[in-house]
Formats: sequence, structure tokens, C-alpha cells
Amino acid sequence: MKSLKIVLATLAITAATAMAPANAATVNVTKQGSNAFVDASGQNGWWQSVSYTLNGTTRSGVGAGAFRLTATDASGKVQDFLAFCLEPLEWLTLPKDYTVGSSLSAPILDRLGALVSNAFSLVNGASSAAAFQMAAWEIANESGANLSLGDGAFMMTQANATSQSLAQGWLNSIASGSWTSSGRVTVLTAPGTQDLLTNIAPVPVPAAGVMLLGGLGGLGALRRRRKAA
Repeated sequence: MKSLKIVLATLAITAATAMAPANAATVNVTKQGSNAFVDASGQNGWWQSVSYTLNGTTRSGVGAGAFRLTATDASGKVQDFLAFCLEPLEWLTLPKDYTVGSSLSAPILDRLGALVSNAFSLVNGASSAAAFQMAAWEIANESGANLSLGDGAFMMTQANATSQSLAQGWLNSIASGSWTSSGRVTVLTAPGTQDLLTNIAPVPVPAAGVMLLGGLGGLGALRRRRKAA
């Protein structure tokens, strides 16, 4: 009977996981100010002008830094947050309805998690915000183990030397394994605009996610009871 209960708990977890995409949380994202880099008062624009190439396509004079955005969920809850672009060849078009989640591979998401876990709190101005953005672009657009802003599919061709050096130092810490992820990372995706990386969950966990957590808790309790028996 106990084995049957464990099997049923496992099936409940599988079902909750399968339902997650259909019940993914969504938010409407807007700018706080006149452009995505400033707040409602038009201040705190943490960004720098950079140029880069991705798979042979060049972009020049692009803003690299922290977006200041506002998310409104289905219940009407409003929250301001900072975010960074993950698609350097896509333009940011707002307002837009975003889905919480990503189709990026697990290794890339793990590296983005390491960046967020260790460097997000270090973003406090234009230089560090630009560095974070360059590092996020590099991680999201390189499928191999190499994380170099000077070669590969994604390459910086013009940037502030201090900011690029800071970004490369963070990337080296991730590539070496000295920086790891704490799991606190949120990716927002939407068609026709840039996917976004942030360190907060702008919306509550979807119902399927609550079911998954409950199933995990139930499975753990059943295993403890089985050991005690």
C-alpha cells in the first residue's frame, strides 16, 4: 500500500509538471518612463552604447544596460523591476504580454542563474549594468563551453573597456565553476520582442507550480514514513 501511495504521489508530480506550460503565468510589461532605461521621473538611466555581432549580423550604437519595467499580472498586481535583454538582434517592443518561462537549454539557464545569483546585486550604475547585459548576451547566445566576448557566435566590437573587462571577469568566474546558481532566475518570453532576464518572479507561482510543490512535499513525507516503518 505504501509503495502504491508513493507511485500515486509520483504520478501527481508528473501530471503537475505536464500541466505547467498550459498554466504558465503571464504578465503585461510596460516601461516605467519615456524609454526602457529610465524610471518614471526620467532618471537613473543605467546604460552604455555598444556594438556587437551575432552569427555575422552586426548591430551598432545599441543601448546595453538595465531596463526599468513594470509588470501587471492577471489579478492587477503591479510591480516595478529591472531586466536585461537575452536577444541582441530583437528590438524591445512594449507594452507586451509576457509568459514566465524559457525554451533555453538547461546549461544556458544554469549559467544565467549563476550570473543573476552572483552579479545582479552588483549592478549599481551604468558601467555595471552594461557589463551585466554583455555577460547575459554572451551566455544566452553561445552553445559551447567558451564564454569569451572576443570570439564565438556573439562578439563585442565596441564597448567601454572597463565595462567589458568587468563582464569578462564575471563570465570567467561562471566558466570556471567558481560562480554557481542559487536557482533564483526568471526569464520572460514573448513573440516579436526581446526575451528578458530578471532576478524576481513578477507574478505568483501558477496553480500547477503549487501542485508540483505540494506533490514534492507529499512524496518526501511518504518516504520519511516508509523509512520510519
